Amino acid sequence: MIDPVTLLLYAAALLTATVAQRVIGLGFGLIMGPVSVMVAGPIAAVPLNCIFATVGCALMLPGVWRDVDWRRLAWLVLPAIPASVAGLLLARTVPADALRIAVGVVTIAGLLLSLAFTRSRHTLDGPATRITAGLAIGGLNAAVGVGAPPVGAYALVSRWTPRTMAATMQPFWVVLNLSTLAGRELLVPQGFPEWPWWAWLGASAAAALGTLLAHRIAHLVPERAARVTIVVLSLAGGAAVIASGVAGLLAAS
Repeated sequence: MIDPVTLLLYAAALLTATVAQRVIGLGFGLIMGPVSVMVAGPIAAVPLNCIFATVGCALMLPGVWRDVDWRRLAWLVLPAIPASVAGLLLARTVPADALRIAVGVVTIAGLLLSLAFTRSRHTLDGPATRITAGLAIGGLNAAVGVGAPPVGAYALVSRWTPRTMAATMQPFWVVLNLSTLAGRELLVPQGFPEWPWWAWLGASAAAALGTLLAHRIAHLVPERAARVTIVVLSLAGGAAVIASGVAGLLAAS
């Protein structure tokens, strides 16, 4: 259950996360991950984030439809769907805290390598790069609830234009989160949050309000600022995953 005050705080975080998701194409899970854990617990947090990320991104689609790179979307989302199933299976077999630490270390290392790559004039954006990125995003999103770092790494090495990236990632997250919810229902059915109808309605309204606000300010964000924000949020996501894993191991010892 959830009380009205907690719902109000959750709705405020949800509005902020939805704005970030529209402006730069990622950030929802990084913002809502820890908030959902505090509100609903670690097990219910993943389906909760998937539900409201789907709601927010679906509402954004009409406003970004013309800027979506459908070909690149297909290259990313097709490998991400089976990878999300693998991520769920991995989360069932590997201790959660150890998995978080390993994932965080790998993602930060990948981002740092991607930053180093951008010092050259080369672009890395062939089919193999897109498939690898899709696998990493889908697997990490399902396993630990953080798919943003590999998105940031791919955006760096491919030099993806922030405007097109932000548009393309909206249908991407809709498809991936729906497939993750379906896979979770089959593989990990327990832990769905038990909220009253008014809580679901209030949180959905916050996602809708965030969408309206985001559409008004998205075009005001300079491209360089968007790129820097993508890198910062991606690194923060990797660090947050490591911190949560270390905290869990310390609590268990």
